[in-house]
Amino acid sequence: MLRDYEELTEEITEITTVDGFVAACLEIKESMFFYERDLMLAAYSASLELLAVVAMLSAALKGERELEEADAEVQRLVDGLFTDLNKYQFPLDIQYVVDHFLQGAGMQTRLRMQAYGQMMRCYSAANDSVDEDLDTILQKAHQVLRQRDIDVEGKLNLMLGRAGAKMLRGARLRPMWLKVSHPRIQVVMQGLQTLMNNFRVTPYYNFPLEDLATERQKRTIVKGNIVSDLGVFRNFRQGGSGYTDFNTVLDKDKYDYFFESLFTSFEHIDVEPDDQAVDLILMILGARAVNPDIDPSFLMRLLVYCHRWVLVEVSDLILEILADLDPDDPLYFECWSLLKSFGGKELPAIRRFVRANRDSPLLPYLALFLSHGPPAKRRWNLLREMFDHYPEENEEKAQMAISIGRYGGEEAVTFLEQALESTTQRNGPYGEHLKRALERASQSIN
Repeated sequence: MLRDYEELTEEITEITTVDGFVAACLEIKESMFFYERDLMLAAYSASLELLAVVAMLSAALKGERELEEADAEVQRLVDGLFTDLNKYQFPLDIQYVVDHFLQGAGMQTRLRMQAYGQMMRCYSAANDSVDEDLDTILQKAHQVLRQRDIDVEGKLNLMLGRAGAKMLRGARLRPMWLKVSHPRIQVVMQGLQTLMNNFRVTPYYNFPLEDLATERQKRTIVKGNIVSDLGVFRNFRQGGSGYTDFNTVLDKDKYDYFFESLFTSFEHIDVEPDDQAVDLILMILGARAVNPDIDPSFLMRLLVYCHRWVLVEVSDLILEILADLDPDDPLYFECWSLLKSFGGKELPAIRRFVRANRDSPLLPYLALFLSHGPPAKRRWNLLREMFDHYPEENEEKAQMAISIGRYGGEEAVTFLEQALESTTQRNGPYGEHLKRALERASQSIN
């Protein structure tokens, strides 16, 4: 075992030089019945990523220091390949392949490497909480993007590393995550799934892995230097069995089939959701809050399903999505229609949004939403709070005043009279809006 990770990094060194990259691609090309450039490059990346992770795993079996050394060396070699490929001018045919690698499969590999390193640290530390499943980790990964902290990359890679450690131990990735995730998360999860599929066909490992102590014990009993036989990795590049991002295999359960059907039809709209289905719907909508490229027809069907089963739990996320939507987007109307269908049960979510976003451009639209329907104390209190805490006397606040006038009633008249008296813009455009709002509120009690 002593030389395993060192021999693996030597193999990585060979295929991450310029000549090694070209030679490895030629090996893959010669094994193909029909040449397909992108498939060839995906196979190279899959082989490189598998080698890199197995090298880190072999180092982790020795100790923490060896893992850090292997991780640093793998990162250096991959970065060096990119530096060298960008540095040289190649013959036209090679340059064509290099350019596509740098912009496609290679760029994806580079994005994944930090997450792979974190995955091996999480696996080695055995800190994958038993109370946290893979879906929850990916939900939190999307929340990291929504927070927009300074160290987004570091926090995101740590979260994706935790997801990878779960997958090494056998956690199953739901197909929906490869369709709804933010592209930055999706590219890593696609790589992780390809990696797990390749682990399954790698003879040396019984996948899924057990904890690090057990894996060490297995290899102590076996004795010998089995990993140093690199044939499995070379066979991968020479046409042996293996997976790339182009032939992803995913196991599915009843929830996966349910959400898969929503991408094409309303086949299961009358199937009542259980708690697990509701949780997954919330996760999908949470992903939409940071990923505007999710299939809009799928989201439309999902909103119709939420309407059908009165899933008030989605209200907070619907408001977040609305805040980022253009009013001309068809999804905008569907979100408002869904909130309206909740018949007042959405008000706590609106209150939370208002208090967390005192100057949001969505507030005038929320005021208009609240102004419709029969008078109700909760709606009136929320309208008043929204207006009182809006920081500027501008067009948006004037629109809220008009909605208060539309709501009407004696309380609205008194409130608008006080607002008109306290403003310094009584004779300006803002003041004129207040006067019109007051006039409309007065008409409602006459």
